[in-house]
Amino acid sequence: MSDVRIVYPDANQQIADLMTGVRLERVREAGQFTAHLGRPENDRQFIERIGDASALMLGWGLPVDVMNAAPNLELVAFVGIGAGNFVDVDAAVDRGITVCNTPGYADNTVAEHALAMMLATARNLHRLDRDLREGRWNQSIPGLELRGKTLGLVGFGGIGARFAALARGLGMTVRAWTRNPSPRRAREHGIEFVELDTILRDSDVLSLHAALTPETEGLLDSRALAKTRPGVIIINTARGELIEESALLSALRSGHVAAAGLDVYHQEPLPSRHPLFAFDNVLLTPHVAFNTPEATQALLDISIDNIVHYYRGEPINVVAAPRP
Repeated sequence: MSDVRIVYPDANQQIADLMTGVRLERVREAGQFTAHLGRPENDRQFIERIGDASALMLGWGLPVDVMNAAPNLELVAFVGIGAGNFVDVDAAVDRGITVCNTPGYADNTVAEHALAMMLATARNLHRLDRDLREGRWNQSIPGLELRGKTLGLVGFGGIGARFAALARGLGMTVRAWTRNPSPRRAREHGIEFVELDTILRDSDVLSLHAALTPETEGLLDSRALAKTRPGVIIINTARGELIEESALLSALRSGHVAAAGLDVYHQEPLPSRHPLFAFDNVLLTPHVAFNTPEATQALLDISIDNIVHYYRGEPINVVAAPRP
């Protein structure tokens, strides 16, 4: 066995249960493997868990001080996407550390969650269920039939593409805005790429699937929401910071936004007294769109691939690498 040490410093029980059998054999192709249950209580414990490890499988954040205290660290295999939100990639590059992530692991899972939110908000299922449980036989709230309606996708990666296919199965017209449009991709997915203002103006349902970057933070602000169609439904399973929270609250109060389905927020966990809880036309879930056994298994398999390929000298899924 290689003398490379690989540490998972913040695994949960579900992850630990899956790191057995073939998966454990595969990661041991690269080196010795140790998993610690639960997030470290503080930086000191974090540093102790990492020790002289060369590689990390990382589930959550890696403080810069902890990273700088890991003398042999050369690889961070982030177990998820959006690694830049959890690891200071510039600091990693300065330290000569390669950072990888796991693209595509939950494309179908998150798209299905977005579909569930769209269907539930369009037909007011959460509100009707609550009314019935509280003794109200409420048949006065009309639903929205989605066939023939327009779904606007802000961002068109793997999740957006899968959601487009599901929505087309309902008979919806799908349009998307992306920084990388192409006629070939449009034909392949049976959609139309258009400008963001067109998406905002023409969509009956607006669903966010863009990566969080300095350019996309607050993309859906008060000016953008003012351009949307009155009665629009907004779905966000991407990142909470894509929406200016105060602008969304204002649009919900005015009724300009008819309903919203949100799985992500500016602050997580969502505070118990958050204003969003006051709206009965808002469906809230606790950042779980990714959470299915199938996606978790794919997540680990891709992370292990990242480690094995790195130590073969063939890095994959690299989001940050040391400068030559």
